[in-house]
Amino acid sequence: MLRNFLLAAAAVPALALATIAAAQTVPPAPSARQLPAGAQLPLAAGEGRAIAEKLAVKLTDNFVYADHGQRYAEMLRANAQAGRYDKGTRQELAERMTDDLQAVQRDGHLHVAVAEKEDGDHAGGAVGIPKHWPPLIQSAKWIAPGIAYIRFTAFMSTDEEVAAVRAFMREHRDAKTFIFDLRNHHGGRLGEMDEIFPYLFAEKTALVTMEMRRSIFDREGSPFGEAPTLELAKDDSYARVTHYALPGEATPARDAKVYLLTSNRTGSAAEHFSLAMKSTGRATLIGEATAGANHFGDMTEIGENFAAFVPVGRTYDIKTGRDWEGDGIAPDIAVDPRQALVVALEKAGLSHEEAVRLDATEVPGEPVHRDKKRAS
Repeated sequence: MLRNFLLAAAAVPALALATIAAAQTVPPAPSARQLPAGAQLPLAAGEGRAIAEKLAVKLTDNFVYADHGQRYAEMLRANAQAGRYDKGTRQELAERMTDDLQAVQRDGHLHVAVAEKEDGDHAGGAVGIPKHWPPLIQSAKWIAPGIAYIRFTAFMSTDEEVAAVRAFMREHRDAKTFIFDLRNHHGGRLGEMDEIFPYLFAEKTALVTMEMRRSIFDREGSPFGEAPTLELAKDDSYARVTHYALPGEATPARDAKVYLLTSNRTGSAAEHFSLAMKSTGRATLIGEATAGANHFGDMTEIGENFAAFVPVGRTYDIKTGRDWEGDGIAPDIAVDPRQALVVALEKAGLSHEEAVRLDATEVPGEPVHRDKKRAS
Protein backbone atom coordinates (compact mmCIF):
# COMPACT_ATOMS: atom_id res chain seq x y z
CA MET A 1 0.00 0.00 0.00
CA LEU A 2 1.14 3.54 -0.73
CA ARG A 3 0.77 4.70 2.84
CA ASN A 4 3.69 7.15 2.94
CA PHE A 5 2.46 9.60 0.30
CA LEU A 6 4.84 12.51 -0.25
CA LEU A 7 5.71 15.38 -2.50
CA ALA A 8 9.35 16.39 -2.04
CA ALA A 9 11.77 18.73 -3.72
CA ALA A 10 15.28 17.39 -3.81
CA ALA A 11 16.90 14.18 -4.92
CA VAL A 12 18.43 13.57 -1.51
CA PRO A 13 17.15 11.90 1.68
CA ALA A 14 13.53 12.84 2.33
CA LEU A 15 11.10 12.37 5.14
CA ALA A 16 8.45 9.72 4.63
CA LEU A 17 4.99 10.30 5.95
CA ALA A 18 2.50 7.83 7.36
CA THR A 19 -0.99 9.20 6.83
CA ILE A 20 -3.80 8.97 4.34
CA ALA A 21 -3.45 12.55 3.12
CA ALA A 22 -1.34 13.77 0.21
CA ALA A 23 2.04 15.16 1.18
CA GLN A 24 5.25 16.66 -0.17
CA THR A 25 8.63 17.37 1.46
CA VAL A 26 11.91 19.03 0.54
CA PRO A 27 14.86 17.51 2.38
CA PRO A 28 18.30 19.07 2.90
CA ALA A 29 21.48 17.57 1.52
CA PRO A 30 23.29 15.01 3.71
CA SER A 31 25.93 17.58 4.63
CA ALA A 32 23.20 19.76 6.15
CA ARG A 33 21.82 17.05 8.40
CA GLN A 34 23.03 14.45 10.82
CA LEU A 35 23.56 11.17 9.01
CA PRO A 36 21.55 8.16 10.18
CA ALA A 37 23.18 5.74 12.58
CA GLY A 38 25.07 3.15 10.56
CA ALA A 39 25.46 5.35 7.50
CA GLN A 40 29.25 5.04 7.61
CA LEU A 41 29.28 1.27 8.03
CA PRO A 42 30.74 -0.68 5.11
CA LEU A 43 28.48 -2.59 2.77
CA ALA A 44 28.05 -6.28 3.38
CA ALA A 45 29.05 -8.67 0.61
CA GLY A 46 26.42 -8.56 -2.13
CA GLU A 47 24.35 -5.91 -0.34
CA GLY A 48 24.72 -3.26 -3.03
CA ARG A 49 23.67 -5.63 -5.80
CA ALA A 50 20.65 -6.75 -3.81
CA ILE A 51 19.58 -3.17 -3.19
CA ALA A 52 19.97 -2.33 -6.88
CA GLU A 53 17.73 -5.24 -7.89
CA LYS A 54 15.03 -4.42 -5.33
CA LEU A 55 15.00 -0.80 -6.43
CA ALA A 56 14.91 -1.81 -10.10
CA VAL A 57 11.75 -3.84 -9.45
CA LYS A 58 10.13 -0.98 -7.52
CA LEU A 59 10.85 1.50 -10.30
CA THR A 60 9.65 -0.82 -13.05
CA ASP A 61 6.40 -1.47 -11.24
CA ASN A 62 5.63 1.93 -9.75
CA PHE A 63 7.45 4.87 -11.34
CA VAL A 64 5.21 7.65 -12.57
CA TYR A 65 6.32 7.13 -16.18
CA ALA A 66 6.69 3.47 -17.17
CA ASP A 67 9.39 4.12 -19.77
CA HIS A 68 11.49 6.12 -17.33
CA GLY A 69 11.10 3.40 -14.72
CA GLN A 70 12.39 0.83 -17.19
CA ARG A 71 15.40 2.98 -18.08
CA TYR A 72 16.28 3.42 -14.41
CA ALA A 73 16.00 -0.33 -13.85
CA GLU A 74 18.22 -1.19 -16.81
CA MET A 75 20.88 1.22 -15.57
CA LEU A 76 20.82 -0.16 -12.01
CA ARG A 77 21.14 -3.74 -13.20
CA ALA A 78 23.97 -2.92 -15.59
CA ASN A 79 25.89 -1.00 -12.93
CA ALA A 80 25.36 -3.75 -10.38
CA GLN A 81 26.63 -6.35 -12.83
CA ALA A 82 29.72 -4.18 -13.43
CA GLY A 83 30.45 -4.04 -9.69
CA ARG A 84 29.71 -0.35 -9.22
CA TYR A 85 27.72 -1.01 -6.06
CA ASP A 86 30.02 -3.58 -4.44
CA LYS A 87 32.20 -1.34 -2.26
CA GLY A 88 31.97 1.65 0.03
CA THR A 89 29.81 2.68 2.95
CA ARG A 90 26.03 2.65 3.09
CA GLN A 91 25.94 6.42 2.70
CA GLU A 92 28.27 6.27 -0.30
CA LEU A 93 26.03 3.68 -1.93
CA ALA A 94 22.93 5.79 -1.36
CA GLU A 95 24.57 8.86 -2.87
CA ARG A 96 26.07 6.89 -5.78
CA MET A 97 22.73 5.32 -6.68
CA THR A 98 20.97 8.66 -6.39
CA ASP A 99 23.49 10.30 -8.71
CA ASP A 100 23.19 7.43 -11.19
CA LEU A 101 19.41 7.69 -11.21
CA GLN A 102 19.52 11.44 -11.73
CA ALA A 103 21.98 10.99 -14.60
CA VAL A 104 19.44 8.83 -16.45
CA GLN A 105 16.53 11.22 -15.93
CA ARG A 106 16.42 14.03 -13.41
CA ASP A 107 13.56 13.86 -10.92
CA GLY A 108 13.08 16.18 -7.98
CA HIS A 109 12.04 13.40 -5.61
CA LEU A 110 13.72 10.16 -6.68
CA HIS A 111 16.56 9.23 -4.35
CA VAL A 112 18.05 6.51 -2.18
CA ALA A 113 18.74 7.02 1.53
CA VAL A 114 20.19 5.09 4.42
CA ALA A 115 17.23 4.02 6.53
CA GLU A 116 16.67 5.79 9.82
CA LYS A 117 15.21 3.55 12.50
CA GLU A 118 15.60 5.65 15.58
CA ASP A 119 12.87 5.66 18.22
CA GLY A 120 10.94 2.93 16.47
CA ASP A 121 10.76 4.75 13.15
CA HIS A 122 10.33 2.83 9.94
CA ALA A 123 12.93 2.89 7.20
CA GLY A 124 13.69 6.34 5.94
CA GLY A 125 12.19 7.98 8.98
CA ALA A 126 8.64 7.05 8.03
CA VAL A 127 7.31 8.34 11.32
CA GLY A 128 8.21 11.61 12.97
CA ILE A 129 9.78 14.89 11.96
CA PRO A 130 13.51 15.40 11.29
CA LYS A 131 15.23 16.60 14.44
CA HIS A 132 17.24 19.20 12.51
CA TRP A 133 14.15 21.05 11.26
CA PRO A 134 12.97 24.35 12.77
CA PRO A 135 9.45 24.36 14.26
CA LEU A 136 6.82 23.47 11.66
CA ILE A 137 5.32 26.93 12.12
CA GLN A 138 8.19 29.33 12.66
CA SER A 139 6.11 32.48 13.08
CA ALA A 140 2.39 33.32 13.10
CA LYS A 141 1.16 36.77 14.05
CA TRP A 142 -0.16 40.18 13.18
CA ILE A 143 3.06 41.49 11.66
CA ALA A 144 1.38 44.90 11.31
CA PRO A 145 -2.17 46.17 11.79
CA GLY A 146 -4.43 44.33 9.34
CA ILE A 147 -1.58 42.16 8.00
CA ALA A 148 -1.50 38.49 9.03
CA TYR A 149 1.83 36.68 8.57
CA ILE A 150 2.73 33.00 8.91
CA ARG A 151 5.98 31.22 8.05
CA PHE A 152 6.11 27.45 7.60
CA THR A 153 8.81 24.80 7.65
CA ALA A 154 6.47 22.12 6.28
CA PHE A 155 2.87 20.92 6.13
CA MET A 156 3.21 17.71 8.14
CA SER A 157 -0.47 17.57 9.11
CA THR A 158 0.25 16.75 12.72
CA ASP A 159 -2.76 17.34 14.95
CA GLU A 160 -0.91 20.24 16.55
CA GLU A 161 0.04 21.95 13.30
CA VAL A 162 -3.39 21.57 11.73
CA ALA A 163 -4.98 22.97 14.89
CA ALA A 164 -2.51 25.85 14.90
CA VAL A 165 -3.28 26.73 11.28
CA ARG A 166 -7.00 26.51 11.98
CA ALA A 167 -6.57 28.86 14.95
CA PHE A 168 -4.40 31.25 12.92
CA MET A 169 -6.99 31.57 10.19
CA ARG A 170 -9.83 31.99 12.67
CA GLU A 171 -7.98 34.60 14.73
CA HIS A 172 -6.92 36.54 11.64
CA ARG A 173 -10.15 36.23 9.65
CA ASP A 174 -10.53 40.02 9.66
CA ALA A 175 -7.14 40.57 8.03
CA LYS A 176 -6.92 42.85 5.03
CA THR A 177 -3.77 41.05 3.87
CA PHE A 178 -2.39 37.54 4.36
CA ILE A 179 1.29 36.76 3.80
CA PHE A 180 2.18 33.06 3.62
CA ASP A 181 5.96 32.69 3.80
CA LEU A 182 6.96 29.52 1.92
CA ARG A 183 10.57 30.42 1.19
CA ASN A 184 12.08 27.46 3.04
CA HIS A 185 9.02 25.23 3.03
CA HIS A 186 9.99 21.55 2.73
CA GLY A 187 6.55 20.41 1.62
CA GLY A 188 4.25 17.90 3.28
CA ARG A 189 0.55 17.15 3.15
CA LEU A 190 -2.79 18.70 2.31
CA GLY A 191 -4.28 19.08 5.78
CA GLU A 192 -2.98 22.57 6.47
CA MET A 193 -4.10 23.81 3.05
CA ASP A 194 -7.59 22.52 3.69
CA GLU A 195 -7.72 24.70 6.81
CA ILE A 196 -6.62 27.78 4.85
CA PHE A 197 -8.73 27.54 1.70
CA PRO A 198 -12.21 27.80 3.33
CA TYR A 199 -11.38 31.32 4.49
CA LEU A 200 -10.07 32.47 1.11
CA PHE A 201 -12.60 31.07 -1.37
CA ALA A 202 -16.27 32.04 -1.58
CA GLU A 203 -17.32 29.04 -3.69
CA LYS A 204 -16.21 25.51 -4.46
CA THR A 205 -13.11 25.83 -6.63
CA ALA A 206 -11.05 23.20 -8.45
CA LEU A 207 -7.38 23.76 -7.60
CA VAL A 208 -5.12 21.09 -9.12
CA THR A 209 -5.35 17.46 -10.22
CA MET A 210 -3.14 14.59 -9.03
CA GLU A 211 -2.67 11.75 -11.51
CA MET A 212 -1.16 8.26 -11.41
CA ARG A 213 -1.19 5.20 -13.63
CA ARG A 214 -4.34 3.12 -13.15
CA SER A 215 -2.26 -0.05 -12.82
CA ILE A 216 -0.40 1.39 -9.82
CA PHE A 217 -3.59 2.73 -8.28
CA ASP A 218 -5.33 -0.65 -8.60
CA ARG A 219 -2.36 -2.62 -7.28
CA GLU A 220 -1.21 -0.35 -4.45
CA GLY A 221 -4.40 1.45 -3.51
CA SER A 222 -5.06 5.16 -3.21
CA PRO A 223 -2.29 7.25 -1.64
CA PHE A 224 -4.68 10.15 -1.25
CA GLY A 225 -7.17 8.74 1.21
CA GLU A 226 -10.64 10.22 1.33
CA ALA A 227 -11.62 13.78 2.17
CA PRO A 228 -14.43 16.16 1.20
CA THR A 229 -11.86 18.22 -0.71
CA LEU A 230 -10.78 15.32 -2.95
CA GLU A 231 -12.74 13.88 -5.90
CA LEU A 232 -11.59 10.69 -7.67
CA ALA A 233 -12.09 9.83 -11.34
CA LYS A 234 -10.71 6.78 -13.16
CA ASP A 235 -10.39 5.67 -16.75
CA ASP A 236 -8.61 2.72 -18.34
CA SER A 237 -5.19 4.36 -18.10
CA TYR A 238 -5.18 6.74 -15.14
CA ALA A 239 -6.62 7.48 -11.73
CA ARG A 240 -7.01 11.19 -11.06
CA VAL A 241 -7.86 13.05 -7.88
CA THR A 242 -8.86 16.70 -8.10
CA HIS A 243 -8.22 18.87 -5.07
CA TYR A 244 -10.93 21.43 -4.31
CA ALA A 245 -11.22 24.47 -2.08
CA LEU A 246 -14.49 24.30 -0.16
CA PRO A 247 -15.86 27.59 1.21
CA GLY A 248 -16.35 28.00 4.92
CA GLU A 249 -17.90 30.76 6.97
CA ALA A 250 -18.09 34.10 5.17
CA THR A 251 -15.54 36.44 6.76
CA PRO A 252 -13.54 39.47 5.59
CA ALA A 253 -10.70 37.06 4.72
CA ARG A 254 -12.52 36.23 1.48
CA ASP A 255 -11.71 39.70 0.21
CA ALA A 256 -8.21 39.93 1.67
CA LYS A 257 -5.15 40.37 -0.48
CA VAL A 258 -2.97 37.24 -0.39
CA TYR A 259 0.78 37.08 -1.00
CA LEU A 260 2.88 33.92 -1.15
CA LEU A 261 6.64 34.31 -0.69
CA THR A 262 8.58 31.76 -2.75
CA SER A 263 12.16 30.74 -3.48
CA ASN A 264 14.03 27.87 -5.07
CA ARG A 265 13.76 26.14 -1.69
CA THR A 266 9.95 26.21 -1.87
CA GLY A 267 9.19 22.59 -2.62
CA SER A 268 6.57 20.02 -3.29
CA ALA A 269 3.42 20.54 -1.18
CA ALA A 270 4.38 24.20 -0.99
CA GLU A 271 4.47 24.19 -4.80
CA HIS A 272 1.08 22.47 -4.84
CA PHE A 273 -0.20 25.30 -2.63
CA SER A 274 1.51 27.92 -4.79
CA LEU A 275 0.09 26.60 -8.06
CA ALA A 276 -3.40 26.30 -6.58
CA MET A 277 -3.33 29.90 -5.41
CA LYS A 278 -1.72 31.28 -8.57
CA SER A 279 -3.82 29.35 -11.08
CA THR A 280 -7.06 30.44 -9.42
CA GLY A 281 -5.86 34.03 -9.22
CA ARG A 282 -6.34 34.07 -5.47
CA ALA A 283 -2.77 35.04 -4.57
CA THR A 284 0.22 36.93 -5.86
CA LEU A 285 3.53 35.05 -5.72
CA ILE A 286 6.56 37.15 -4.78
CA GLY A 287 10.17 35.92 -4.94
CA GLU A 288 11.72 33.46 -7.37
CA ALA A 289 10.70 30.26 -9.16
CA THR A 290 10.07 27.34 -6.83
CA ALA A 291 12.17 24.18 -6.54
CA GLY A 292 10.55 22.25 -9.39
CA ALA A 293 9.78 19.01 -7.53
CA ASN A 294 6.41 17.83 -8.74
CA HIS A 295 6.14 14.05 -8.69
CA PHE A 296 4.52 12.63 -5.58
CA GLY A 297 5.28 9.19 -4.22
CA ASP A 298 6.30 6.97 -1.37
CA MET A 299 9.36 6.48 0.82
CA THR A 300 9.67 2.72 0.75
CA GLU A 301 12.05 0.17 2.25
CA ILE A 302 14.55 -1.49 -0.08
CA GLY A 303 16.32 -3.93 2.17
CA GLU A 304 16.98 -3.68 5.87
CA ASN A 305 19.30 -0.69 5.73
CA PHE A 306 18.00 1.42 2.85
CA ALA A 307 14.93 3.28 1.68
CA ALA A 308 14.06 5.00 -1.58
CA PHE A 309 11.60 7.66 -2.58
CA VAL A 310 9.76 6.29 -5.61
CA PRO A 311 7.56 8.84 -7.42
CA VAL A 312 4.26 7.33 -8.56
CA GLY A 313 2.32 10.29 -9.96
CA ARG A 314 2.22 13.95 -10.87
CA THR A 315 0.18 17.02 -9.96
CA TYR A 316 -0.83 19.38 -12.75
CA ASP A 317 -2.54 22.66 -13.56
CA ILE A 318 -6.14 21.93 -14.52
CA LYS A 319 -6.15 24.76 -17.05
CA THR A 320 -3.03 23.71 -18.96
CA GLY A 321 -2.38 20.07 -18.09
CA ARG A 322 1.20 21.02 -17.26
CA ASP A 323 3.07 20.21 -14.08
CA TRP A 324 6.09 21.99 -12.58
CA GLU A 325 8.66 19.18 -12.54
CA GLY A 326 12.10 20.67 -13.16
CA ASP A 327 10.84 24.17 -13.92
CA GLY A 328 9.17 25.25 -10.71
CA ILE A 329 6.38 27.79 -10.50
CA ALA A 330 7.27 31.29 -11.64
CA PRO A 331 6.48 34.20 -9.32
CA ASP A 332 4.16 36.99 -10.34
CA ILE A 333 6.65 39.50 -8.96
CA ALA A 334 10.25 38.37 -9.42
CA VAL A 335 12.60 39.65 -6.73
CA ASP A 336 15.50 38.35 -4.68
CA PRO A 337 13.72 36.00 -2.24
CA ARG A 338 15.60 37.66 0.60
CA GLN A 339 13.63 40.81 -0.21
CA ALA A 340 10.26 39.14 -0.78
CA LEU A 341 8.77 40.01 2.60
CA VAL A 342 9.77 43.65 2.20
CA VAL A 343 8.02 43.78 -1.18
CA ALA A 344 4.90 42.06 0.17
CA LEU A 345 4.68 44.49 3.08
CA GLU A 346 5.04 47.42 0.70
CA LYS A 347 2.27 45.97 -1.48
CA ALA A 348 0.16 45.77 1.68
CA GLY A 349 0.58 49.52 2.13
CA LEU A 350 3.57 49.94 4.45
CA SER A 351 6.40 52.35 3.80
CA HIS A 352 9.71 50.97 2.62
CA GLU A 353 11.35 51.92 5.91
CA GLU A 354 8.69 50.15 7.98
CA ALA A 355 8.78 47.10 5.71
CA VAL A 356 12.55 46.82 6.10
CA ARG A 357 12.26 47.18 9.87
CA LEU A 358 9.65 44.42 10.15
CA ASP A 359 11.54 42.16 7.77
CA ALA A 360 14.55 42.35 10.10
CA THR A 361 12.42 40.96 12.94
CA GLU A 362 11.49 37.84 10.96
CA VAL A 363 14.53 35.61 10.53
CA PRO A 364 13.72 32.29 8.82
CA GLY A 365 15.05 29.18 10.53
CA GLU A 366 16.85 28.10 7.35
CA PRO A 367 18.27 29.89 4.28
CA VAL A 368 15.62 31.16 1.87
CA HIS A 369 17.71 30.49 -1.26
CA ARG A 370 19.78 27.55 -2.45
CA ASP A 371 22.85 28.74 -4.35
CA LYS A 372 23.70 25.36 -5.81
CA LYS A 373 21.42 22.74 -7.25
CA ARG A 374 22.27 19.07 -7.50
CA ALA A 375 23.90 18.33 -10.81
CA SER A 376 21.50 17.24 -13.54
